[in-house]
Amino acid sequence: MTADIVKAIFEYQTGEDRRLWDEAIMPLQEAAFTVDTGYSWGTLQRECVHVVDVMHASLERLNGVKVTTVAVTMDDPTREQIRAAWDRVEARWMRYMAALDDLTVTREVDIVYRETEMRTPVWQTIFHFFNHNTLHRAEMRQMIAQISGAAGADNSFSAHCLAKAG
Repeated sequence: MTADIVKAIFEYQTGEDRRLWDEAIMPLQEAAFTVDTGYSWGTLQRECVHVVDVMHASLERLNGVKVTTVAVTMDDPTREQIRAAWDRVEARWMRYMAALDDLTVTREVDIVYRETEMRTPVWQTIFHFFNHNTLHRAEMRQMIAQISGAAGADNSFSAHCLAKAG
C-alpha cells in the first residue's frame, strides 16, 4: 500500500461526497431533509450527522486522539450547518492527506473502536473510513430516491481514474 494509492482513493471519495451534497442533498426541499424514511438512520439529517462525525472520529484516531468529541455539536442542525462541519472535517483530512507518505501509511496506530482497543495500520483505518462513506452515500441516495426520486448514483472509481487520465 502506498500513500499515492490512498490519496487517489481519497480524492475519489471526497469528489463523490461533494457531488452527492451539491446534486442531491442541497436541492431538496427543507422538509425532505428531516422526513423519516424508515431507512438506515431514518432522516438524511441524522445520516449526514453520523457520517461527518465518523469522518471526524476516524481522523482523531489516526492522530492518536481518544475520540470524545463530535463534528456536529448542535441539536437539530440545518443542512448548511452540517455541510459547514463536513467542510471543516474534510479540510482537516486534506491537510492530513497532503502530508501522508509511504512510511506513515504502514505505521501502526493504537485506536479504540466501539470500546475495543486495537493496533492497526494507518491504511486500514483510512480504508474503514472510505468504506463507511461509500456505504452511507449509497444509503443517502436510497433515502433521496424514496423522497424525491432524484438521487443519481456514484461514478465508478474506474470512471474517475479515466477522467483524471484525460
